[in-house]
Amino acid sequence: MTSARRLAQAGVIAVCAAALAACGTSSRSYNVSGAPGGDTAACSGLVGKAPQKLGGYKRSDSDQKGTAVWGDGDVVLRCGNISDVPESASCTSVKGVDWVVNARKTHDGVKTVLSYGRSPAAEVTVSQQIKDQDAVIGKVSGIVSGLTKQKTCAKRS
Repeated sequence: MTSARRLAQAGVIAVCAAALAACGTSSRSYNVSGAPGGDTAACSGLVGKAPQKLGGYKRSDSDQKGTAVWGDGDVVLRCGNISDVPESASCTSVKGVDWVVNARKTHDGVKTVLSYGRSPAAEVTVSQQIKDQDAVIGKVSGIVSGLTKQKTCAKRS
């Protein structure tokens, strides 16, 4: 075998090994998108305070800033500049945090709520696999209460 051919084979092997190593060390996204502003100190602090276990699932790291995931996406917490719920939506207060149901993202047993009047905002999506979705929101309320409160809901459900 010629030395040029050996060199080419060695190069191919090195590229394949690097590609495999990158695949093995990449974190999972859990099909979660980060929100604008998710890389702020407030969101980092919120995610840092998120519990290691929630809804019966262990917390996993996502590769998106300002997010926390439990299970295989059974519970997702997103933090950032999220405001896709109308101001006129009714809300419920849980442990001092006002929450609005995001009707566009709540379907097929999945419940998505958005903190109201907090900056930045927190969004929680809870799958139908979680038996007590409201308990999960109550647990998350404890850490969301630390976000700056700018206003309260006018319309209570």
